[in-house]
Amino acid sequence: MVIVFIGPPGSGKGTQAQVLKDSVLPNLHILTVSSLLKEKSSDGSLLGNEIKQKMDNGDLIEDSIVISVLKEKVDSLGDGQILVDGFPRSSIQAESLKEVFLNKNLNIINFTVTDEELLARIKKRSQEESRADDSVFDKRLTIYKKTHSEIIESLSKNNEVINIDANDQIDSISQKIIEKLGLN
Repeated sequence: MVIVFIGPPGSGKGTQAQVLKDSVLPNLHILTVSSLLKEKSSDGSLLGNEIKQKMDNGDLIEDSIVISVLKEKVDSLGDGQILVDGFPRSSIQAESLKEVFLNKNLNIINFTVTDEELLARIKKRSQEESRADDSVFDKRLTIYKKTHSEIIESLSKNNEVINIDANDQIDSISQKIIEKLGLN
């Protein structure tokens, strides 16, 4: 099973990924593009240093880099259960899903959340976790909004995109996702 979570920063993708793993899919490999990129950014290579600088500034990483880093990890996992959080972030990345997952059936969940709720969550998260990327939240949300409709359009060509209202409480959102994935 391959699950793809898309949605704006602060929409609860990471939280819901962990809930799925803890409750119904204990063997789920959660791949966050940000973690894969952070791992690469700390390896001391020229590419790693370039990725680190872009991430610290809240800039998007080039599609070709993101795709190759993700594909390398997916290939190493074989046929395991995979959840990808934070990918795709462009229509080019969306088109690459077929290549990355070699025509596996994709379960794409699109998290929809109001801007007001996102801002409240990001403020709370930055107080609790002090994530560096939260300091550039406005920039990240603007970039997300510019590209999101193109991504959904691209994904919808070859896949069903399941929209989830993620303004609710964690348990309620989890239940919706579990039902939509047929895991209940």
